Amino acid sequence: MSCCYSPIVIFAYNRVDKLKKCLDYLARCPEAPKSELYIFCDGPKGDKDRADVENVQGYAYQYAQGDHFGSVNVTAQENNRGLAASIISGVTEVVNKHGRVIVVEDDLIVLPSFLKYMNEGLEYYADDKKCGSVCSFSYPMKALKNYDKDVYFTRKADCWGWGTWSDRWNNAIWADTDYTGYLSNPGLRWNFERLEAGLDRLMYLQYKGKIDSWAVRWVYYLFCTGQLSVYPTRSQTINSGFDGSGTHISRGFGVDFNRSYNESIDDFRWEKCEFNKKLADACAKYPRRFLPLYILETIRFMLKKK
Repeated sequence: MSCCYSPIVIFAYNRVDKLKKCLDYLARCPEAPKSELYIFCDGPKGDKDRADVENVQGYAYQYAQGDHFGSVNVTAQENNRGLAASIISGVTEVVNKHGRVIVVEDDLIVLPSFLKYMNEGLEYYADDKKCGSVCSFSYPMKALKNYDKDVYFTRKADCWGWGTWSDRWNNAIWADTDYTGYLSNPGLRWNFERLEAGLDRLMYLQYKGKIDSWAVRWVYYLFCTGQLSVYPTRSQTINSGFDGSGTHISRGFGVDFNRSYNESIDDFRWEKCEFNKKLADACAKYPRRFLPLYILETIRFMLKKK
């Protein structure tokens, strides 16, 4: 399947080792030399993280001088904007310029077939308004062992390597989410939580200002509008952020997610955009084993903010 090359956006903050590793693996994709790359570096919160942030920004500017990608554009903030504001503004800028976008955070390791998967998916479903996003990470579910297709669809979007189009992204209402309407509707809350364990808690924390998440609002928007997300049966990304270096996740959390995916895919068989209830239910149930850890992590994060 032939297609155009979508721009890639990477968001980084204070972990230069993560950014280096992410860029190293991303550059191994055959499509990298033909792709335009944008690196958005958030600014420091204060003197405590200034040196680490400056290392990240300095490395990004240095990397832009290389020839691993078709072009590299770096945006470095002087002050800290936070992950949500950084991603919303960065994705909006790039997707409005190019019409579509591939989004990666600095703690992701991608397979060599990642860009092939993302580019083909964004091309294949570009005109199918039932598809709201292309996601690259899949839980290692038992339900996938006997599934004979390369992709499947659920009602929940994911943020560990994903892509979308301007006509979907720009319709999301970032500032005007109706939290009161959501929290006062038990049926809506129940159905949203059924997408994946912990989503209702994240919406509540977002409403209370305890977290600043773009992702839960994006997932909620796609859920409310009935749009589906496509996933690969073999995950195209690994999250390396569960080592205590992240801002929101601490050491040891979610270790089962950080598995080794060493099987790249040469050709993807794309399917009609149709909801798969069996796999969607399996996806929703998979993280439930980690629910006590989610709760513990929330308490830790709230205490750190005080």
